[in-house]
Amino acid sequence: MRKMLKLVFYSALILFVGLPLAFVLFVAGMSIFGVVVGVGFGILGLIITALKFALMVVLPIALVVWVAKRLMAPNHTY
Repeated sequence: MRKMLKLVFYSALILFVGLPLAFVLFVAGMSIFGVVVGVGFGILGLIITALKFALMVVLPIALVVWVAKRLMAPNHTY
């Protein structure tokens, strides 16, 4: 009888305390994971946007400067 009561007590403890606690920890973990992933992808998106903007602005300016230097340079015979 004592073993049966112990088994019922532990089963009730796991069912009514352990399971809800595990669920709360799971939900908290998933929300923290979602926040971390969301912020990480947000930062990654900003970095990619900055790189795209830099390439769209810097490369054409560099090309114009290079062409201008080539046009204004004295003629070289190679």
